[in-house]
Amino acid sequence: MLKLIYKNIIAHRGRYCWIFIEMCLVALIGWAMLDDFIVNTYKRSLSPGYEIDHLVSFTFSTYPIDQTADSDGGESAEEIYTHINRILDRARSDSRVEAATLVNNSSFLQGSVSINSVPTGKEDKNAIYYTVHFWPNTDFFKTFGIRNAYGSTDDLFEEPSMSGRDLIVSESIAHYIFGDEAVMGHYLEEKDSRANPEKLSRIVGVVNDCVYRPDFGTTPIVYKTRKVKNIGNRENMESIEGVLRLKSGVDVDKFIEDYSPVLATDLKSGPLYTHSLISYRDREKEMSRDMTNLSFIQASITVFFLVNILLCMFGTFYLQTRKRSEETGVMRTFGASRGFILREMIGEGVLITTLAWLLGCFLYWLYIKDEGLAHVISGWSENATLTLQAMVPMWTDDFNFHFAVISLVIYALMLICTIAGIYIPAIKIANINPVDALKDE
Repeated sequence: MLKLIYKNIIAHRGRYCWIFIEMCLVALIGWAMLDDFIVNTYKRSLSPGYEIDHLVSFTFSTYPIDQTADSDGGESAEEIYTHINRILDRARSDSRVEAATLVNNSSFLQGSVSINSVPTGKEDKNAIYYTVHFWPNTDFFKTFGIRNAYGSTDDLFEEPSMSGRDLIVSESIAHYIFGDEAVMGHYLEEKDSRANPEKLSRIVGVVNDCVYRPDFGTTPIVYKTRKVKNIGNRENMESIEGVLRLKSGVDVDKFIEDYSPVLATDLKSGPLYTHSLISYRDREKEMSRDMTNLSFIQASITVFFLVNILLCMFGTFYLQTRKRSEETGVMRTFGASRGFILREMIGEGVLITTLAWLLGCFLYWLYIKDEGLAHVISGWSENATLTLQAMVPMWTDDFNFHFAVISLVIYALMLICTIAGIYIPAIKIANINPVDALKDE
């Protein structure tokens, strides 16, 4: 059959030449469209690393001074912190709440971003990390469901007793700076020759990697403690939020519907009241929508044009195959079975598609080998991007593997359109009576 397929392609080389060129263009255009689309889709599918489906948050605000009979507006940070803890204790008393904590704007799905670097002692390379703030003894890790990197995968991280300069790091930072060494008791800045020995930060825990914001992908994070005085005063309460983790089996939407009136009436203390109960999953969607409008538009355009291009492929093979009824009649006259005719026609299409795909991918490789492929990590300098890729390696960072994956996706789409475009008309003309097929000859 392979010999017959080869002879048929040579015999119809004029027709197949144009189809071959069209297939090469499809492979090139497919690469230009699908690379970013697949990488962005993969980024959105990454696990956040914490129990996002069970989390809800609410905002703290303060009453105007003239509406607070027992307050003159001069509350200290300690007093504000006491009021916040009273509110959180009331929230914890609900039977549907597993844990509760407070966060500021340097936490997951928040608008503020704090980025730092620290020397690693490896050829002047620095580790890059995001900073998340938390207050000790507020069940921060229990509430978010962050896991202990050195324990069972089911072990929640137990918040240790911490002093002011103690900190907790994510697994990617621990491995990048210290390799396979035991990290506990080391200092984050100990490989920095310029660091002040009296101001080193001791590592007291290692947790799993998390996604800081949906547009960042999995990120290395350092968790630093905040002091009570960092709560601030009543003027900046908008930056403080309460976070509740609901028990398994609790419907988040139903909880928000039922608990919003309670939030307005019961969750208040002194000058503080609470409002704006929202699930973390909804917050993630809002942030993704706000940050990826351009990506959404690009994805929509990609899908639209890709579908049209693939439909053109399908139509090309469909029309070309329909014109071969006389050829099919001759083959049927000489005893060819319907299955043989079908396999022979599909074999021609698959061979042309495969050759065109190989050439198209090779041409795109010549173009992209110096430019680089799409990455989960974007918007950074080249050195910072390479550092983050080394700290949190992903399949998209390996050029050869990345190129192979996208190429195979394009090949699969091209094959589906080719086979469908040939099979549908071929199954009809293969069943035609030889006399009817040859009546015009």
